[in-house]
Amino acid sequence: MDNKLSIGNYFSHESWDRLMKCRILIVDDEPHNLNILRIFLNSLHYEIITVEDGKEAFSMVKETAPDLILLDVMMPEVTGFEICKQLIADSDFDIPIIFLSANAQKEDILQGLRLGAIDYLTKPFDLDVLERKVEIALHQKAKVKNLKKDNKQLAKLVYVDALTSLYNRAYLDITIRMIKEGTKQFQAAMMVDMDYFKDINDNYGHLVGDQVLREVATIITSKISCEHDLAFRYGGDEFLVLLQNEVNCVEIADSIIKAVDGLKVSLAHHKSQEFSVSIGLTNNFDPTSFDQIIMQADSALLGAKNNGRHQIKIR
Repeated sequence: MDNKLSIGNYFSHESWDRLMKCRILIVDDEPHNLNILRIFLNSLHYEIITVEDGKEAFSMVKETAPDLILLDVMMPEVTGFEICKQLIADSDFDIPIIFLSANAQKEDILQGLRLGAIDYLTKPFDLDVLERKVEIALHQKAKVKNLKKDNKQLAKLVYVDALTSLYNRAYLDITIRMIKEGTKQFQAAMMVDMDYFKDINDNYGHLVGDQVLREVATIITSKISCEHDLAFRYGGDEFLVLLQNEVNCVEIADSIIKAVDGLKVSLAHHKSQEFSVSIGLTNNFDPTSFDQIIMQADSALLGAKNNGRHQIKIR
């Protein structure tokens, strides 16, 4: 049976294309072995990097970030076992290692596997077997990478409001803790609230209301610094914004109001609707009492509402 055909049956075309873009670092002090491996794996369209000095392997791993390491055991100055041990000691290290060694004793094989290598092949090795071992190692690494990515996305979703994609109250609780610990610092807070939002829902339906909330959330995000500031869906049609710098907080609030004024949302039967927000702002930011900060921003917002809406009030 043709070898590539069997590979195609084992991996999807998408997986195969991804594997072919992988980078492999080969560490071996014998040039002849390096040359054989380089030529063979290059023929499989992998990107190959070779190192003859065990000490150089450490810097090469950092510089090239390979997807797989093929590591000889018996090398002068520093052995493959020692290299593996030091690399895996780093908690962020996630590169699979396959040992290639002339030592075929059970104790050596077990030691390599105990150190954290995913496989141990003895020399002289069969190139077809090596090819399959490499494919499996890279495929497993890709699966782990995808799982980590999925877990990171799931973790993010826990703290993100599903409708607006702003942070939710759960992440606000974490932020409050970081503020009290001093790891997050802000100088101003604002409450942004839709004007007459109940009328929008009553007249046009909740789907339009949801679209309006999404658009307002997008406007808020566009007017603040995504690097330094935070925006939350505080509840219903109310948003909380924490600003790291109070210098231009009024200008930011004003830009949000003006942007919402120009908001266009598709309505049924060619109807038109004006949208606006009221904003309560406080720059009296005491990190030891976040409840007081919220109360001041809420009080300012209430003042804006009672004074006719569509404006900014500061407390």
